[in-house]
Amino acid sequence: MTNQSASSQPRRKDVEFTLYGWNTCLRFFENRPQDLCRLFFSKKRSAKLGAIKKWCADHKLPYRELDTESLNKVASATHHEGVVMVVRPLKPSPIHPFIRGGLGRQGIAVALDRVGNTHNLGAILRTCAFFGADGLVVSNEEGQARLTSSAARTAEGAMEVTPIFQSTNLASALRDFMSRNVFVLGADLDAKQSLYDVEVRFPCVVVFGNEQEGLSDGVKRRCDQVVRISGAEKIQSLNVSVAAGVVLSELCRRRDSNK
Repeated sequence: MTNQSASSQPRRKDVEFTLYGWNTCLRFFENRPQDLCRLFFSKKRSAKLGAIKKWCADHKLPYRELDTESLNKVASATHHEGVVMVVRPLKPSPIHPFIRGGLGRQGIAVALDRVGNTHNLGAILRTCAFFGADGLVVSNEEGQARLTSSAARTAEGAMEVTPIFQSTNLASALRDFMSRNVFVLGADLDAKQSLYDVEVRFPCVVVFGNEQEGLSDGVKRRCDQVVRISGAEKIQSLNVSVAAGVVLSELCRRRDSNK
């Protein structure tokens, strides 16, 4: 009986998530203080964390000043900037409510087709937040990067800003978007047409593919247009997170110029 009871309990890694980095932790606390579990910080950061330490004291949550080596161990990383939080994880939302009504008439969302690097995922999240994207859709398919601590650190707090939705089948989700008159734009290195030469309607979902393989064939077939980013051709391509910034900047420029 004891073994069965223990096995039925959720694993700690499923109910707790480690955040680190100054902007990442502060944005989390601004948005979800009720999900804070534990706080660790350096002596240098202590004075600036007064409000958060008071919250911990008021809610009987552990908080502790640690030396750099101990913070490195708690974060399992060295780029923590003197603050680490253990929190309840943010779960991606189901995609279908977003498809049914999440994009307004001028909305822009981003979808990822097996983007595999967690740092790229975090950087794309940061870009989405900067340009005000209505949401980020991530597939649940093999090869897609997960929302890890390093992705959250790279996102610099954007994980708390941009709504994240999960799709079990991205091609089907894109088909459903299209059925609601949402324009689906794919970005791919081998596309014949340039981003700057095609007409784009809004609302729009723009899809970025895997760092090595690009968009999958099934996803390409669900795109109204597939485009490339024109450059000087001295190097083959942009990093996918940089490409996301270029495309979102151009889409926002077009949308806002038509208002």
